[in-house]
Amino acid sequence: MDKQFIIHAGTHKTASTYIQERLWKNRKILYDLGLRLLKPRRKKTGQYLELACFLKEQNFSAIASELIRASADGQDIVVSAEQFTQPLLNHACVDGLQKLLESFGYRLRIVIFLRDQPDYINSLYVQEVRRFYHSRDLPSFTKRCRVRRSHWFDYETMFSHLLDHQSVDVKFLPYGSVFGDPFINLMNSLQLNLPEGIEWIAGRSGKANDQPGIKGVWLALQVCKRMQEVGVNLKLLENQSKYIRKYSIPRGWSDNRFFGMRPKKVRKIREFYKDGNDRFARRVWGKDSWSDVFQGLRPQVFNVLDESLMAEGEMKEMESLVDQVFMDIKVANPLAFPQF
Repeated sequence: MDKQFIIHAGTHKTASTYIQERLWKNRKILYDLGLRLLKPRRKKTGQYLELACFLKEQNFSAIASELIRASADGQDIVVSAEQFTQPLLNHACVDGLQKLLESFGYRLRIVIFLRDQPDYINSLYVQEVRRFYHSRDLPSFTKRCRVRRSHWFDYETMFSHLLDHQSVDVKFLPYGSVFGDPFINLMNSLQLNLPEGIEWIAGRSGKANDQPGIKGVWLALQVCKRMQEVGVNLKLLENQSKYIRKYSIPRGWSDNRFFGMRPKKVRKIREFYKDGNDRFARRVWGKDSWSDVFQGLRPQVFNVLDESLMAEGEMKEMESLVDQVFMDIKVANPLAFPQF
């Protein structure tokens, strides 16, 4: 088999949207290099949610239909969606996909980005708060992750099937600003014999990470608490991502990034995952420990909104924004609000 079927599978919160946008923008360049990007169902991005759903459902006939349309020119194929992560952890999904790909003459290659757990938990917290999933503080959220979501962050256990699968080519890449542009890292991992000096079309910088900053996190928490107080059904809210962005992006709040862990908490989380991380690093990267791989990460400074340091006028503006966001959501989501 001389053709590759490449899946970029995230993981979650590793600039997947940014990578997908650049893949799609560079699709003509990639095609000239022998790499076809499956046409996505979402215009202007390379995100391929449907194929990930087909794989999760083990709907291999639907995947075969996509392959029939795409494989005639003999190109390698690449698809990207963080939603691939879950089905790729399932033995039956991986084995069934591999068998299908072999019938079309493809070998399976998987690329997965991983980030250091404290950074990952902080980023996941910001996303859930921004989308009004809950109004927990970060310490309680971190405890919840350790108790109820430990498998999300235990990479050794999570990816044990892929690591043990001798016939699947899996590449794990460390994620973080110190490691450089994730799109370029993805390209370099594919062994495509790229020409020197290739000029990739740039993506929008905001796509790499769209954290709303300390003010955006504070605003989302206050709005969520108010909705909970009046009995709003948070699960019925639609397009949750847009409400905080409406105010955070024009104000440039993302420049003052939220990080809600003090150094002691960061050390505690790393210690919790240390043994598994070190075994993973030895097996995957040939390093003595996880810290050898992530040693270049700059310590993140504890940074949350301190209301006591805000000027009176600034605080009044923030409180006014709570009212505005609350009303924005209420107007757009009447069914989620209690009917009096």
